[in-house]
Amino acid sequence: MGRRIPDEVINQVRRHFDIVDVVGKYVQLKKSGRNYFGLCPFHSEKTPSFSVAADKQIYHCFGCGAGGDSIKFVMDVEHLTFLEVVERLAEEAGISLPNEVRELTPEEMERATLYKILDLSAKLYHHVLMNTPQGNDGKAYLARRRVNPETAQAFQLGFAPRSYDFLLSFLTKRGYATSLIEKAGLIKKNDSQGTYRDRFYGRLMFPIHDSKGRVIAFGARSFEESEQAKYLNSPETGLFHKRKQLYNLYRAKSSIRKEQNIVLAEGYMDVIMMWQEGVHTGVATLGTALSEDQVNVIKQHTKSVIICYDSDNAGQNAALKALELMRPHELMVKVAPLPIGFDPDDYIRRFGGNSFQKEMIAGAVSSISFQLERAKKDFRLQDEVERLTYIRKAVEMISDLPIAIEQDHYLRKLAEEFQISMEALKEEQRHIRFRKKKQAWGDKEAGKWNNGYKEDSRMVSRKLRSYHPIERAEMHLLAHMMRDRSVCDWVQDHLGADFQTEVHTALVAHLYSYYAEGHPAELGQFLHSLKEPSFIHKATEIAMMDVPEEVSEEALKDYINQVKQVPLEREWNKNQKLVKQIERAGEPMKAAQLGLELIEQLRQKKKMR
Repeated sequence: MGRRIPDEVINQVRRHFDIVDVVGKYVQLKKSGRNYFGLCPFHSEKTPSFSVAADKQIYHCFGCGAGGDSIKFVMDVEHLTFLEVVERLAEEAGISLPNEVRELTPEEMERATLYKILDLSAKLYHHVLMNTPQGNDGKAYLARRRVNPETAQAFQLGFAPRSYDFLLSFLTKRGYATSLIEKAGLIKKNDSQGTYRDRFYGRLMFPIHDSKGRVIAFGARSFEESEQAKYLNSPETGLFHKRKQLYNLYRAKSSIRKEQNIVLAEGYMDVIMMWQEGVHTGVATLGTALSEDQVNVIKQHTKSVIICYDSDNAGQNAALKALELMRPHELMVKVAPLPIGFDPDDYIRRFGGNSFQKEMIAGAVSSISFQLERAKKDFRLQDEVERLTYIRKAVEMISDLPIAIEQDHYLRKLAEEFQISMEALKEEQRHIRFRKKKQAWGDKEAGKWNNGYKEDSRMVSRKLRSYHPIERAEMHLLAHMMRDRSVCDWVQDHLGADFQTEVHTALVAHLYSYYAEGHPAELGQFLHSLKEPSFIHKATEIAMMDVPEEVSEEALKDYINQVKQVPLEREWNKNQKLVKQIERAGEPMKAAQLGLELIEQLRQKKKMR
């Protein structure tokens, strides 16, 4: 059994949020005309085809067809169920949800079982580490890394014994199906024998939690030198999408809200040691490069980020890429100045937590300062030619800063460092801007992008013109019917379900049924009632059409007449062919009679126009 939320409460949640704000947490939107446009988060594209209609509170992608309301958007982008999204948004809005009970759907039942399997597994691994001889290797490793038992307890660290069926046997004995244990990412099939084995063995286990604190996956560290992968993560599952998760975010959320910053690290141990030493805003990227999805997650919690990556070349290059990724998102980003050869974990163990907080966190440098220092490593500054080349590059980097005061500040620092006049640097800046402007004018791809939003604002009407006139008439009818029940009732009386396009026929049948059940003309609620993705895509495309708020009876009659002409035209064409066949067969009287019927059909067609 699960919670049932009445439709009126769900609609209250929908109405509380502006879809532009909801989508804007994940997608950079730019207004063009009445709608907002951006790059679609559901497929790869270079020109924005993703549109959000603030007046209708829906979104639609003209590239991949994705569409829906704010609830559907969060469902798809976060891979959550409808109920999970409503509960999250209701909590944000301060809307209390009733405790009515309903039957869980099969999908919800499976997800609930996966959560139980993962939670039970985390508890088992933790018990092994903390309370059994099998966990001694793990305890010894943590002791060497100076992780105390309280921290191990707080992070629910565990140990997977050196057994290929330890977890599998434990879970199957408790009635869990092998297929579900595999879906949880905890076992894998042995290709040669067709049997299953534990995915993790002989490893220190790091449970990964979602935003609600539920275990959704594991990270695991090997102790075997022979292992090719020192760290191993759970595979992608229905619950776990690596590029959308940040390790320790659930635990750090309250501290992030309080301190209004995130310390972004690369590894589990970095975050754990920071936490142990009082830095409770640390999160990590699960062993991969920072992703666009993870930047969007960060934006939902704070505008201030301190990157604290390893100080080796790989770590510093990753920091540069992270800065470039975060640049368009208007985040205030700094970089911790870790000494060469140190990661956060190493630094804390060597110099202590107080030094880390004072020197690395409080002493973090601006993103442009870090980038300028990093760029110096590519030049031999003692060489005059290379020094001047670096200065030109530095001016170019400073010129990209969005605020004029910042530009002036860093140009002055550059002038002082290299004993060059501000006038010379300003002149170089003017040359750089002129070159960029000239390049932009000649760059066809840039032109496409710059004009893309202007073009996209007419995307709906362009696509509409590509349809047959009959399809367009049906789409106009459906657009008004979804918006107004009285229009739907009128069309039902005058046309019924006699739409000529298959998908439109299906949609109108759903719409008649929806209103017959007493539901309101609430677009988001109607879209949720459509379970078939192709119907949702078509319905949102139709809803995005720019149609008048009010529609006259004359206009409705005109649309209906266009739709009704299709069967008449089919009959007309069929009878024309039949007349010719009869004439060729030498039956003039029969042909004449059929000709009179054709004249009557023609009269009816003209009457409809």
